[in-house]
Amino acid sequence: MEGLKDSKILSPTLADIYLQQGHIDKAIEIYDRLLKRDPENEFLKKRVTALKKEIKEINKKSGFKKLLTKKLW
Repeated sequence: MEGLKDSKILSPTLADIYLQQGHIDKAIEIYDRLLKRDPENEFLKKRVTALKKEIKEINKKSGFKKLLTKKLW
């Protein structure tokens, strides 16, 4: 992640800012890095799990939309 190599600026707040801007992948990356520092943090674990589930749902829906717009004949 460019610009985020300095681990001093990594925080749940920064991840939340990315989420508010619609950058779910970047938020997950930050949460994953924070979890490496604090692997027992239940909040971070739940947040990452929920966001990864959300990403799967988004990808599933976008795949379905592509199927609908594809010419079948």
